Amino acid sequence: MLSFWLDHDATDEEKLFRQSMRAYVEDFVNPLEKEYRKNPRETIRRLAAESMKRGIRTAGIPEKFGGVQISQSIKGIASEELGRGLIYDTSIAGGPLSGNDLYFVTKGPEDLVDKWITKILNGEAVLGIASTEPTTGSDVANVTTTAKRRGDNFVISGQKGPVSGISRTAGWIVIARTGDPKSGSRGLSEFFIEDDLPGVGHSHFDSMEESWEMGTIKFNDVEVPADHLIGVENQGFRQRMAAFDAERISLGTLGAAMHSLELTVQYSKDRVVWGKPIAALEGVMFPIVESITKVETARSFCYDLLRRFDRGEKLTKESAMCHWYVNQVALQALDTCIQVNGAQGYTDSVPHQRRYRRLRGLLIGHGTVEIQKLIIGREIWGREIYDLALGRSRSPQQIA
Repeated sequence: MLSFWLDHDATDEEKLFRQSMRAYVEDFVNPLEKEYRKNPRETIRRLAAESMKRGIRTAGIPEKFGGVQISQSIKGIASEELGRGLIYDTSIAGGPLSGNDLYFVTKGPEDLVDKWITKILNGEAVLGIASTEPTTGSDVANVTTTAKRRGDNFVISGQKGPVSGISRTAGWIVIARTGDPKSGSRGLSEFFIEDDLPGVGHSHFDSMEESWEMGTIKFNDVEVPADHLIGVENQGFRQRMAAFDAERISLGTLGAAMHSLELTVQYSKDRVVWGKPIAALEGVMFPIVESITKVETARSFCYDLLRRFDRGEKLTKESAMCHWYVNQVALQALDTCIQVNGAQGYTDSVPHQRRYRRLRGLLIGHGTVEIQKLIIGREIWGREIYDLALGRSRSPQQIA
């Protein structure tokens, strides 16, 4: 396989970790790709078991649960290497816990985490997030799902969607309103809700990529013990937004684009038309060169942000930039790979089109491209201009 990427590993530890992740993906994950499509639940458990055996799965979780702390850079390497694999959902491909699983393990009530940690690590339980609602969309601060106290419980009522992983998720991190209906983001809390509780209902709908398993969840007066509250009551919005900063760094998507570009460069050397490799045609060479250039610069941006996170810097603006731009770069690179491969690129004989369909959803999830640009604008111009952009009127005197 051709390799033409910059080496971003700054330490021997990072180099060794990348080698171990590359071996895990190539030797164990990729051979299970067809099996995953037929039997995803069993394959997830097999991946988790192998990852545990190799010491990958517990990297980054608290030591009290058998883990070892790792840097954000190491997490980025794991994400990039898993993204190169043929099982396109990096969160279930047996890597270190990330996203919702890691958030629950690090932020959830200790007794509840104790109950679930083994199931999460061995792949029996996959967790999901339910914040978006059909009527409010990206405006999470104004969700209408309520959580009302009733004795030692909260009663959850409302609807969430679209959400992903609708048929495989065992527990949901749900944002619901515990404050006054007009309290905005200051009246939201996060709860852990088991998927099999009485009153939890689902609907499933078809989507562009079947592995997203998209649908909606209804909570019909679902009683949840008060100890299922995550963090501080009425601080759920602040907690979730802080977590998004690190989660939005998209090295997994770049890993997918990198591997597809490597395959495409090789294909363009081997494919001969009019007596020469198609790589010699500027119409083929230049789009590939442009994609490799953009992916390489996006990687540098991501690794720089991860090292800044390790130093404790606040990077809300930059992580929003990363989320929309890096995912778009990866998607454009995959589109180039499909085009260069011609009819083959549109088939399942190469991974490009499946990756494209999978990654296209990332320009919507975790905040759409447009939401990311609003966040960047708020950090540049200030909250007053941001409020005006959202239709919250202020007088010129208030802005000044």
